[in-house]
Amino acid sequence: MPIRPVLYSNKFNELVLLKCLFLLVALVGCSPPGEPVKCSTKDSNCTVTNSYGAFPDRTVCRAGNVVYPISEQESVSILSAATEVQRKMKVVTHFSHSIPKLVCPDGQDGLLISTKNLNRVVKINLTAMTMTVESGVTLRQLINEAAKAGLALPYAPYWWGLTIGGLLGTGAHGSSLWEKGSSVHDYVVEMRIVSPAKAEDGYAKVWVLNESDKDLDAAKVSLGVLGVISQVTLKLQFLFKRSITYVMKDDTDLGDKVVTFGKLHEFADMFWYPSQRKVAYRIDDRVPVNVSGSGVYYFTPFRSTLSSVLSVIRSVEETQESLRDTEGKCLNAKLVTSTLQSSAYGLTDNGVIFTGYPVIGFHHRLQSSGTCLDSHKDSLITACPWDPRIKGEFFHQTTFSIDLSVVKSFIQDVQKLVSMDPKSLCGLELYNGIVMRYVKASTAYLGKQEDAIDFDITYYRSKDPMAPRLYQDVLEESKWRCSNTMLCRIGGRTVTWCSMG
Repeated sequence: MPIRPVLYSNKFNELVLLKCLFLLVALVGCSPPGEPVKCSTKDSNCTVTNSYGAFPDRTVCRAGNVVYPISEQESVSILSAATEVQRKMKVVTHFSHSIPKLVCPDGQDGLLISTKNLNRVVKINLTAMTMTVESGVTLRQLINEAAKAGLALPYAPYWWGLTIGGLLGTGAHGSSLWEKGSSVHDYVVEMRIVSPAKAEDGYAKVWVLNESDKDLDAAKVSLGVLGVISQVTLKLQFLFKRSITYVMKDDTDLGDKVVTFGKLHEFADMFWYPSQRKVAYRIDDRVPVNVSGSGVYYFTPFRSTLSSVLSVIRSVEETQESLRDTEGKCLNAKLVTSTLQSSAYGLTDNGVIFTGYPVIGFHHRLQSSGTCLDSHKDSLITACPWDPRIKGEFFHQTTFSIDLSVVKSFIQDVQKLVSMDPKSLCGLELYNGIVMRYVKASTAYLGKQEDAIDFDITYYRSKDPMAPRLYQDVLEESKWRCSNTMLCRIGGRTVTWCSMG
């Protein structure tokens, strides 16, 4: 029987509360993330990683050189020269938020092409309601510049530290079953891509694809294998207002409600806390622009945090893992959940205080956040919670999609696993539980094949690759159930689509 570190857990509770209270204040000072590409000499002998500092297999990704084109013509020249000598190339974005190793070229012989400096808004067409941007423009830039023109990207990922090229390449999305759905790539009306070509074409070619080209569905989500995305034109809408309310309920009937809930509310999603048998439903819909409200959503886990607090919280979680302290994890998870709930997950009436639901505001102030990126250097006194330069959060993220037709069965299976051991998934709730987002079927070849729900799971990762996690078998069982359902489709039944991330 392991010794329970009661005093240590009490200290953890105090620190978690301090962290949560600290995050309720929007900070001015914070250290922005480090560069994903680092070179021992100027732009040569480089390594590249993601924003978390580690790929799933923990290997170091190397490249011979990195280049930073500032225009489409420079991109053409770079690809032409590299193609002529048959050099392998990969595109890397400013913040490199992809967890898989999509940016790794061919070791020291490989070339990295960064879109960091392809960061300009090309034009906004108010008549056509379109916006053309270079691929290195961040989601935050796009949202803000569109709003200045009275326009809005209707659906988007919740983290604004993504570039347009990066989020299109990986099929990133928000949450909705309405209209075309929540995937940004389904609002692309034109793309310009620089790709390798034959010698007679100068070894590089600019492809211009629009809605009349069937190849656009191949280019919308391409994992970066088709070339360098130069420009993207997106179809926008007039800027509108939304009303958001979170409601915490028992999860007993989650399987029965989940499909109807997504069809009832345009921007619906859920935070599911299976060990606590609770679910936070996000009731989120458009309202007329003349409805009063100046709401802002700075999602609490995306705010900057004191590095010293993050370090102690990480140490406590490591201790709980080593001592198999499930009781401590469950107690701390309840504290995290209750604190986030009482602070409305970062929703405010005006960017400062929260007085109650509903929170009403313009779409561009509610749809995405990531304030820990928008900061000055403070010598890492504060940072994004997962910044690899400090001792902070270090986690796995697993995402899988379940078709709406079978999602009830999957939810019930997870609930059965929890019934067998109620403490088995407490570790997920330290990272705000399971995020459930709605996504529609897409015409993109690598998009979703069926209307589905994405289950986003974040959980503890040890610095020691040989150390097992608490209840690792339960998580693997959940993922097996997802992949096993996919096998039913391969066997002839079109019941689900499941991707392990």
